[in-house]
Amino acid sequence: MAEVIDKIQKADMGQEVSKFNFWADKQPCWEKCHCPEMIKAECPATNYQFLPCWEIEGTYCKLDDHGATGKDTSICEVCRVFKKYGNGEPIRLKLYGKGIDTSMAELAKIAR
Repeated sequence: MAEVIDKIQKADMGQEVSKFNFWADKQPCWEKCHCPEMIKAECPATNYQFLPCWEIEGTYCKLDDHGATGKDTSICEVCRVFKKYGNGEPIRLKLYGKGIDTSMAELAKIAR
């Protein structure tokens, strides 16, 4: 009987973890896209794992060389990670201001 209770508790605990970690039973975007350590260290997708990357402002994938702030999710629509785990739902940002800081890039453009 004790073994059965232990298995149930572990199963419940696993479900609780998945509620707080979107990537718990999935291959994370940074692994699927083979992000280098430098990118993983800065990208908010690794720090805020309770949300999928496409719902976080300022992830590395959302940035571009044209001064993007990381709010444009159009890149996500063609991404293999979103296609696999997005369930065809519309993309909405849910976490703002936690992304890679692009303010220095903006200041450099102004200074030119």
